[in-house]
Amino acid sequence: MSFMKSAVLILSVVLLWHAGQVSAQANPFVESFRHGLDAEDQGKLDEAITYYNEAIKTQPNSAHAWAKRGEAQLRRNDPQSAIRDLLQATKLDPGYAAAFSRLGFAYNAVNDFDKAIEALTTAVSLDPSASEALNTRGFAYNGKNDYENAIKDFDKAIRLNSKDARYYNNRGFALNGKYEYDRAIDDFNRAIQIDPSKAMFYNNRGVAYLRKKEFDRSLEDFDKTLKIDSTFASAYHNRGMALSGKGRHEKAIEEFSKVIELNPSSPILYKDRGTAYRKLGEYDLAVKDLEKSIELDKKFAPGYAALALLYATASNPSFRNPGHALKLAEKGVGLTRGESPDILESLAEVQHAANQIPAALATMQKVLALDPDNKEYSELLAKWQGSATPVQATQQARTTPFTTLW
Repeated sequence: MSFMKSAVLILSVVLLWHAGQVSAQANPFVESFRHGLDAEDQGKLDEAITYYNEAIKTQPNSAHAWAKRGEAQLRRNDPQSAIRDLLQATKLDPGYAAAFSRLGFAYNAVNDFDKAIEALTTAVSLDPSASEALNTRGFAYNGKNDYENAIKDFDKAIRLNSKDARYYNNRGFALNGKYEYDRAIDDFNRAIQIDPSKAMFYNNRGVAYLRKKEFDRSLEDFDKTLKIDSTFASAYHNRGMALSGKGRHEKAIEEFSKVIELNPSSPILYKDRGTAYRKLGEYDLAVKDLEKSIELDKKFAPGYAALALLYATASNPSFRNPGHALKLAEKGVGLTRGESPDILESLAEVQHAANQIPAALATMQKVLALDPDNKEYSELLAKWQGSATPVQATQQARTTPFTTLW
């Protein structure tokens, strides 16, 4: 998920010019600065940065000039340069709330969520009414999977500005992370009501429906997403997941393959296509894709979990390897510190397939402790508790390979 592509931040700069502050000698600075603002408004970012460079040369202690150049760097997708400029702006003016807010945005863009939260906490302390700083800090908490604090920030942002669709969308993301899909859908509905032109909102609502196994409704949302923006790659991927959920694995593979062509370095795409191949019994192709997902990211827990399921449940005996499956599943759990119900559920399935029934039941108890409202997990545990033998491979095919793409 790319922060610069999934969120829009509009910040305004308020320049307070008091009488006598700008002398005749400062006119070159004012002229360069204003030209920079005009160029930035027209989307001429390189030209704007050139003017801001001139302004900074003329008046190197202007926090506003450093901050505006940093903002232009952000818009040009150069967050590292933006961070350097915004750090200088906050050093020159420690009371400049908007600069701290932009700095937090820049840190989010490089996935340095701890530094983002630090900068944004300063911004909020300087200006408690800054809904945008709260929203951006909530986004940082989302990045850390700290959904409780994220929701608190989005709640505050919405109280301050209830007409910004992004705030509802971002809170919906956090609620989805907490498996509160109905509440998430309510937020996505509100975001769409405010701004029905955003493809992302339909995609995100579709993901919530996807995780509820309401595949037809999710497909409707992904189709709407692509009607608005045919280049929205995540919607193709998510549509593939919905098709797979409906048992249409061949069609799902077509969707995954389209996205892999656009993004061949994404481990999650290979994992999901590999899962579809596994469900079709195309084990050679499945192993190739799942190993590729791990090759791309050695810490990609879903890849280990998916490969473990293949080796545990394959109907072809030549692919069955319970011992290796257990090692892979345990690796996935270790990478997620035992905090992911999906990854733990995979371990439970592998344990059950290996006839380690007590261990499988204990693991499922942990899964339900993390996601107590998940009906599918509850039903699986009840089924196992009434069974003396492992579930057959055809029954064990995992039905929740879904991932949240935003």
